[in-house]
Amino acid sequence: MKVTRGDFRDFGSRIIKKNSINITVSIAPTTKKAAILLFDKASKKKLSCIELTQEYSMGRVYSVEISDIDVDKICYLIKEDEKAYIDPYATAVVGRDTWADEKGRKPYDYKVYSGISHLEKPWKDTNIYIEPTDMVIYKLHIRGFTAGMGMSASRVGSYKGVLSKLAYLKELGITSIEFMPLYDFEELFLESKMVISPKGKVSETTEYTGKRNYWGFGEANYFAPKASYFGGADKCVDSMRDMISTLHKNGFEVIMEMAFSKDTTHEMMLECLKYYVKYFHIDGFHIVGCNAPIERIADDPFLSDTKIFYEYIPEEILCKEAGRKHLFIYNDSFMNVTRQIENHMNGSMVQFANHMRRQNSAYGFVNYMANVNGFSMWDSFSYGEKHNFDNGEENRDGTNTNFSFNYGIEGKTTNRIINANRFREMRNAFTALMMAQSVPLFVAADEAAATHFGNNNPYCQDNKTGYTVFSKAKSKEELTDFVKELVKFRKNHKCLRGETPFLMNDYRHLGLPDMSFHGTEPWMMSIGEEQKALGVLYNGAYVDENEEVFVCYNYHYDDVNMALPLLAPGKRWRLCFNTAKYDGDFSPKPIHDQQSINVPGNSISVLVGIKMKKGTN
Repeated sequence: MKVTRGDFRDFGSRIIKKNSINITVSIAPTTKKAAILLFDKASKKKLSCIELTQEYSMGRVYSVEISDIDVDKICYLIKEDEKAYIDPYATAVVGRDTWADEKGRKPYDYKVYSGISHLEKPWKDTNIYIEPTDMVIYKLHIRGFTAGMGMSASRVGSYKGVLSKLAYLKELGITSIEFMPLYDFEELFLESKMVISPKGKVSETTEYTGKRNYWGFGEANYFAPKASYFGGADKCVDSMRDMISTLHKNGFEVIMEMAFSKDTTHEMMLECLKYYVKYFHIDGFHIVGCNAPIERIADDPFLSDTKIFYEYIPEEILCKEAGRKHLFIYNDSFMNVTRQIENHMNGSMVQFANHMRRQNSAYGFVNYMANVNGFSMWDSFSYGEKHNFDNGEENRDGTNTNFSFNYGIEGKTTNRIINANRFREMRNAFTALMMAQSVPLFVAADEAAATHFGNNNPYCQDNKTGYTVFSKAKSKEELTDFVKELVKFRKNHKCLRGETPFLMNDYRHLGLPDMSFHGTEPWMMSIGEEQKALGVLYNGAYVDENEEVFVCYNYHYDDVNMALPLLAPGKRWRLCFNTAKYDGDFSPKPIHDQQSINVPGNSISVLVGIKMKKGTN
């Protein structure tokens, strides 16, 4: 083995030629003595200690080239004084090949090591870009999605399980998949304890608390694909690339959720995002749970074609955007406003109407009716309060702002009326989501009425409570079919999902405004706070379509007669569906009265204006 000064180009390890690697690390200013420890990957036996002396340094950064060594058979740790730890820039993690392998890891004191990956290996991929106006995002957790699908044990928690369900996702109309953490995180909650031997010697040991970090948020090895998801440390890079190239080939975008811990530096965040774009061709990132350097991310030229989703983006950043839209505001706003009015919690129809047309030419918004950090969509209509006691935090964890309602009974029930009401509200929620102008997102199995049994923060529930379980109950399969038809309806009517904001006037003189509001009388000039019913007309001519779409929202308990706007000569209104009386048929159906339509309480009616052939009504 030969050690020389490295090239300092990338933190972490890089294979630079056969049997030669470059390792670059950053050392704390208080460290007196630093080294790189090499281990045999199979036995974990220490092979060598490379002291990081001044000849390998540039400031507090040290870089070494290690040659004449079999790179596939070694792993390493960084040592600062008496502390040895895994490289935060490690491209693979050795020791977590199997999910939650408490028995296998305990004899090694749960240690993990920095792996070395063949990032330089060429791979085939297909370039893909989904226009924001066409996007439908599906958020999933690899383990929860595959376990909830009832797959074989070999596919549960494996990327291969996800790939086996691409036909289902295509049929559902999904364009973009947001993956919860794909990087390697510690799934066992561990804690250090000091123990005293019978001879009085004090030493530190690591113990498993019995609790699992199922979601994967918090401190992690952000540059390493998760070994247990991708076939182990030796295969994780190739397997993650295989998943991404297969998804791209099938027309799906890949969005990674990045939940950086609060201790992660801004430099590391930026390097991490660019790393996944460069080496894995990731299409977008949803950045959560940290004070990210959003201005630097937005301005970074390497990320200019990468979609960035963040909870809040300051106006001064958004106003500078130009070119391909790549910044998206991603937060609970749409969900909270819509749940309040749908569950009769003093919701504002003014706010609701504004969210239905929320859009900007330079940047975008993401809408959802449920996300992982809160009730599932079904639970938001089945529970009035959270039930998180199983998390071991005395029900203190999880948000208390749910705007949920149980419709008569807390949780599961066999009461047909209550269940019918809940399924109606599910249809209402999905309809509002798909009729809004911004990018829609829903969580895996919400289309199948999945429940977390009232747990609105199942971060540690590596079981049926946390999984997204797909039931074969007829009522839930009917809901899935409804969602499929709804997504298809959205895709077939571009007027619902314009790329630019509606101006709410007829600026092109096409006979009707691009979008307009209506009530019991047509052409509302304003919306009163007392109102809980609203008709929204979309003029298809503004996107070169032949059909108008009219959506009637009635959030009153009682039926409401909604005025139908007058169409151009030769056109007639046809009813596609009503969420309270849905019978599985989305085809436009004739209605006799072309002046008004009765919309049942707590329901949504969707109509289209169709040009009629001569001799038909």
